[in-house]
Amino acid sequence: MTEHHPDDEPTPDEARSKAPAGDAAIEAAVESIAFHPVFDVIAETVSADETPAGDKATKSKKERRAGATLRTFLLSRGFSRGLGVVGETLITLGVMVMLFLGWQLWINDVIITNESAAVAEENATKWTSSTTPTSTSSEAAVIDFGPAPVMSKVANTKVFGNVYIPRFGDDYIKVAAEGVEAEGTLNRGYFGRYPDSQLPGEAGNFALAVHRSGYGDPFQSAPMLRTGDLIVLQTASGYYEYRVRNTEYVMPSQVEVVNAVPGGANTAVVGQSVMTITTCNPELGNAERLITYAVMVGWRPKDAGPPKEIESMVKA
Repeated sequence: MTEHHPDDEPTPDEARSKAPAGDAAIEAAVESIAFHPVFDVIAETVSADETPAGDKATKSKKERRAGATLRTFLLSRGFSRGLGVVGETLITLGVMVMLFLGWQLWINDVIITNESAAVAEENATKWTSSTTPTSTSSEAAVIDFGPAPVMSKVANTKVFGNVYIPRFGDDYIKVAAEGVEAEGTLNRGYFGRYPDSQLPGEAGNFALAVHRSGYGDPFQSAPMLRTGDLIVLQTASGYYEYRVRNTEYVMPSQVEVVNAVPGGANTAVVGQSVMTITTCNPELGNAERLITYAVMVGWRPKDAGPPKEIESMVKA
C-alpha cells in the first residue's frame, strides 16, 4: 500500500487549475478561506506532552486529510454552482421587495387617490342642490339654521359623507364611511367612523379613524392643522361645520380618546358635539396616535349651500 505523504497534497495553484474557469472569482474567494492559517492551527490542538508521539503523527495525518477534503469541496464545481444559485435567489428576492415597496408607496397610492376622489366628487354632485345660492357677504355665512339634525346611521362600510379641510388645499376632498375595517374603509383612503361613537349632530364624540400615509395619504398633513381650522362634513342633508380645538399625541393603548367624552369628564360641555380624528404617528410608523379634536360650530342645510370657506372645493 502506498503511503500518503503531506507532500502529495495539492498546492493552491494545482487546486486552482482543476476548478472551472468560469467560476474563477468565486474560487479565488473560497481559496483564500480554504488555505487560511486557521487550518494549520487545527492540527496543533493536541499538545506534545499530552499525546504519545505515534498517536500525534496519526492524528496529524488525519487532520491534514480532513483539511484537504474540505479544500477540495470548497473548490468543487458543485459548491461554486450552489453559491451562484444562492446569490441569484437573494438578488431576485431583493428585486421583488423593491417592486412591492414601489407599488405600495407610489402606484397603489395614486390608484386609491383617484378612486377615492371619484367617489367624493360623485357624492358632491348628488348632495349639492342645483339651486344652491352663492354667498355674497360675510353675513350670509353666519345665518343660524337651528340645531343640526342627527345623521341616521348607515350600514357597515357604506359611504355617508365627504370631508373638506381648507388648510390642506382647495382640492382636499375625502370620503367618510361607516366602520374602521381595513379593506372596507381605511385601505380605500376613507375616513372611517368608529361604530360605537356618536353620530354627526349628536351630543358627544363623533370619532373617525384614517390612515396618515399610504393608501392615498388621506391625512398625511395632519400636523399642519391649527386651532380654529375648519373641517366640514358634507352629507346628503347638509353641512356639519367643526373647528379644530386642539391636537395631542397618545399611545395606541389609550382608546379613551374615542369615548363619548374624549379626554375625561373635566372637558365635557353639556350638549357639545365633538369630532375626534385618530391617525398614526410617525408618518411611516404606528408607535403613537395623533389625535385631532374639533368642536361643532355650525350647520347648514343642503339648500343653503356650503360654507363660504369651501365653496370652491365643493364640486357640483
